[in-house]
Amino acid sequence: MRAWRGEDLVALGPPQRRAVLAVLLLRVGRVVSADEIIEAVWGEDPPLTALGSVHTHVSMLRRVLDPARRSDDAPPPVLRSIGNGYSIPAPGPQSDLAAFDRLVAQARRTFEAAEVAASADLYRAALDLWSGDALADLPGPLAEAERTRLAEQRLCVTEERFDADLQCGRHTVVVSELAALAEAHPMRERLRVLHMRALHRCGRRAEALAVYADTRRVLIDQIGIEPGQELRELHRRLLSAEEDEEPRPARPARVGRAAVGDTAGHAPATVPAQLPADLPDFTGRTALVRRLTRTFEPRAHRSAPPVAAISGIGGVGKSSLAVHVAHLVREHYPDGQLYVDLHGTGEHGADPLAVLATMLRGLGVPPGAVPADLAERAALFRSVLADRQVLLVFDSASSTEQIRPLLPGSATCGLIITSRTQLIDLPGVEQFDLPKLSVEEAQTLFHRTVGPERTAAEPGPVKDIVAACGGLPLALRIAAARLVARPQWTVQTLADKLRDEQSRLDELRVGSLAVEACFHLGYRQLDPVTARAFRLLALPEGPSMPLTAAAAVLDLSVGEASDLVERLIDLNLLSCTVPDRFQMHDLLRLFGRARSQQHDPAEHRVAALRRFADSYLVTVGQSFRFLQPGGEVDASYDTSRAAGPAPANQDDAVAWLDGEMSTLMATARQFATDNLLPSAVVVDLITLLDPFLVRGTYFEQVGELGGLVAKAAGEAGDRRSEAWGRRKVGEAYLRRFELPEARAELRASLQAGRECGDTHSVARTLDLLGVVAWRQNRLDESLDHLTQAVTIYRELGDELGEAYVHSTIGRTRAERGDFDGAVEASERSRRIYRRLGNHVGLARALHLLAGVHLRFERFEEAVECLEESLVCCRAVGQKFGEGHNLAQLAKAYLACGQAQRALECAEQAREVSELIGDAHLNGLASAEAGRALRALGQFDRARQQLATASSLLQDLGSPQAAAVAALLRSV
Repeated sequence: MRAWRGEDLVALGPPQRRAVLAVLLLRVGRVVSADEIIEAVWGEDPPLTALGSVHTHVSMLRRVLDPARRSDDAPPPVLRSIGNGYSIPAPGPQSDLAAFDRLVAQARRTFEAAEVAASADLYRAALDLWSGDALADLPGPLAEAERTRLAEQRLCVTEERFDADLQCGRHTVVVSELAALAEAHPMRERLRVLHMRALHRCGRRAEALAVYADTRRVLIDQIGIEPGQELRELHRRLLSAEEDEEPRPARPARVGRAAVGDTAGHAPATVPAQLPADLPDFTGRTALVRRLTRTFEPRAHRSAPPVAAISGIGGVGKSSLAVHVAHLVREHYPDGQLYVDLHGTGEHGADPLAVLATMLRGLGVPPGAVPADLAERAALFRSVLADRQVLLVFDSASSTEQIRPLLPGSATCGLIITSRTQLIDLPGVEQFDLPKLSVEEAQTLFHRTVGPERTAAEPGPVKDIVAACGGLPLALRIAAARLVARPQWTVQTLADKLRDEQSRLDELRVGSLAVEACFHLGYRQLDPVTARAFRLLALPEGPSMPLTAAAAVLDLSVGEASDLVERLIDLNLLSCTVPDRFQMHDLLRLFGRARSQQHDPAEHRVAALRRFADSYLVTVGQSFRFLQPGGEVDASYDTSRAAGPAPANQDDAVAWLDGEMSTLMATARQFATDNLLPSAVVVDLITLLDPFLVRGTYFEQVGELGGLVAKAAGEAGDRRSEAWGRRKVGEAYLRRFELPEARAELRASLQAGRECGDTHSVARTLDLLGVVAWRQNRLDESLDHLTQAVTIYRELGDELGEAYVHSTIGRTRAERGDFDGAVEASERSRRIYRRLGNHVGLARALHLLAGVHLRFERFEEAVECLEESLVCCRAVGQKFGEGHNLAQLAKAYLACGQAQRALECAEQAREVSELIGDAHLNGLASAEAGRALRALGQFDRARQQLATASSLLQDLGSPQAAAVAALLRSV
């Protein structure tokens, strides 16, 4: 995707940013929510940073699309923010896709007006706009779906252009082009018809007949059907040497009034109407419904029946969607609709022989005329449907083998199939994997079912219920039905009942409906080995799992685990969005855990979780060595397992951790909460992750984990883990500027560490107590704590720990006015980190040294330190440090008289804060932006930025809040 302003090419940025723009361009005139963009670009398993990335991409797109947006005479913006979404107002920028659609529509109107030559030229002009695959190289499910749709549209238009060319005598021009395209698409009968006509017009009748023979062979060999009526009729005319009159395409005659018996010797045809009633409150699935209905839109030159296969886990709404779409497209099938439940989840699926008999009777064939043989019965079924416009819905298919004899042969029919199994080996099928409902769709369904008068009063509990149901329509309908049946309940009552994971599945049942029973239908189809794999893979928490970790859980080789995982994916008990990685729905995970508690001994479950933990600890430990050169952690785990390939360098380590952090944090929370494994496992995992956690996104989560670990370890008498937990809680208080609470927790950690003899823990806690004292302006106490910490690290021979504390000492000495002492301590820290090649520590040391220089108004030295620190942060992907360096650079540049450069740094810092969700950094960056704008004489914007900063910093209790509030009053 490319863009121009006039004749100048616009730099749209990386593929992901262009994908965000593509989502908005494909929905011109609509407000697209951030959640819709995330789903379109990242799919069902977005990273935690997806929302921040959307904001950043939109911000950068505005810069290139609306470069004059801040001037008074700027034109209306191309890209607008509306509510919690974004929009490109209609008609939008000029695009080749819109021009293509306009030219094709004009070509079709011209063709219908019998101006065939002009129509061919218009078709050619439309196709000339293409210069490769649409949306090439753009990531995301929406881009992939649009590539497929547009490729099909391009091919259909190409067929229409060839048809027009032939009708105006251009057969010699197009014959070679048709040959190549027909060869590339051997199953596309319309292209073969056009190729045969072109050959015949060129006097090459024998070659035309050879094309028919080749086409027939391919169709029979690959999908077991004869060529369609148009191809057969052309073949007959060529054999009898009749003139090719190039008949205009016409809609097939409607059957139903005439008798099928006219050609088959049976009774007059009936018009079946067997569809179940549509759901009156069918909700969501808008894009999927649009794609499905488009599949069944009439096309003049269709060579095979459209077949849509909808797959998904039990309870996700496959049958409801199939019936809903069938009702929407039934007008295209005036000769009737057949509906059959194939009982694919039962112990014995419906027999194709019996199903064919039922459908033949539904089509008016007398029982006595139905053959006994399966092949003969299937052949009669295809004959009866020949040239009839009938829609078939096969619900709950078990396998391709069950479906194959039931396929119609006529392109005038349509078929919708639902199945828990992905029918990937069924030829000519368009697959539709049905995901869970989005949060918005799920809330809408719940509102409609319960009634807005009850749900509007309790929006919080509604969100909790929707989250507990995991976007599963069956679960939502059951929960809503329970609430409707109990008017004395509040919404909160139901939310409280669903909060407990142990009893959630028991709560999700009403009358004959139960989520657990729905899942059990699929589970009982598993053989014992696959069933055990499903149960054990349900034990670990987390949004997704790599295949290597699954192999560890199952205690199998990767190859053996892959076979079992693929089987579970085929049955939609697992889902796969990227290669060698899979997900399990939250409710399916609860079901699997319940089955595991019934069938697997406790020691087997604990062993599986320990293998899972070890698999991650191995790769996290390997990453730690790249991110923290010179660092050592006393962690214990089985080094024979790994959750991924060993990182070869620092970049590999950062990339792997980026992809795994959501799973790692969920795993840590599970182990800290369930107490199935010792608290030390969580301590080891988070300690190894420390160099990565300074990126800033996970501070609050680690604080919560600390509280869980401290409680569990205290009860188990594990003083080492308790010391760690209390230290993490104290650190979280410190980051929230709740200093008395931080001091209390850190003192408790210090005591626990001393009692168990963990001198490393004692040193780390003393450093944090020194920071608390510095924040409280008790500088002598701060230096006392920090000096003790340095002494311990020196005795342990821990250079990294010593370097860390020296940086903190430098800051405290600077606050006391001791410039020489501050620089000496800071430089010592910097030398150690630089010698060890430790970018994480060096970035911190340089940042704090810059603070020393700023304190003593040595602004150029501060800029030099901050710029080097920024390089280090970006080298290891440390967004937290990057943002704070940018905010400090804004202050330093402004002090150097470079207000515009200061503003740019402040704006970049604010973008980073939005990306990582750091409100304090946002406040600091907004304050620096306000100061820079004031220096630039832009007082209105300066007041706006300072007001934002003042509000954020006051809410957080930041020490900088008072200074910013005073500055705001002075502007």
